[in-house]
Amino acid sequence: MVFVGALVLTVPGAQRMVADQNDRAHQVGAKLKCMCGGCDQSAAKCYHVGGQYSGPCDVAKQEIKQIDDQIAQGKSDEQVLQAMIAEYGPLAYVEPPKSGFGLVAWLMPVLYLLAGTTLVVLIMKRWRKRPAAVRTAPAGAGADGGIHLTPELLERAREQARRETED
Repeated sequence: MVFVGALVLTVPGAQRMVADQNDRAHQVGAKLKCMCGGCDQSAAKCYHVGGQYSGPCDVAKQEIKQIDDQIAQGKSDEQVLQAMIAEYGPLAYVEPPKSGFGLVAWLMPVLYLLAGTTLVVLIMKRWRKRPAAVRTAPAGAGADGGIHLTPELLERAREQARRETED
């Protein structure tokens, strides 16, 4: 009787431990890419929506099982991640690590934004400093730079237009 009572008390605790371990496996799996080659989703969220079936692919299930097995061995999340990266390579990361060469991927958008802003500011300063284009004043231009139409210029323009449209 005591054994049955102890069994009843430990079963919910064991179920909770398994559920916690499975949740932890999905949390670690969310940091790793599904290596099925058919998607860019994480191993924890690979569901192939709209395909022949909807649900985790076999590769994602296998990855989560591997993660779950390693957690059952008592490995930390970081150790599990490193083991999976050793097996699948650095492309298995959903997002690049924020250290080493992966830091370049995090810094490049900021550097591009700064470089682009600097370039725009420099070009605008150059445009402001550029002197106004020196215009050659056509015949009939006044001292203020505006064109004053005289009857002679108007007649010459009409004659030129008539000649060019006759051809």
